[in-house]
Amino acid sequence: MATRMLSVRIDSDSLEAIKERAAARDMTVQEYVVTTLQRDEFEERYRAAVLETFELYGDVLAEADLADDAAPRTQADAA
Repeated sequence: MATRMLSVRIDSDSLEAIKERAAARDMTVQEYVVTTLQRDEFEERYRAAVLETFELYGDVLAEADLADDAAPRTQADAA
């Protein structure tokens, strides 16, 4: 994967806050920002995948969820 450069203007207070968060995680500012962006992107892709799954299998998933919520059967119930 090719490495590209991204330049961002940011106010000094925000930059200091980012530096502190990065240092607390023993990361560089670059590592912290890239990791944060990747995590945010993953959450968006995950959310889209979940919605797509519900669109495709919504009824089946809802029925399975209802079955999971049912009270467990005991041996006395089975008899």
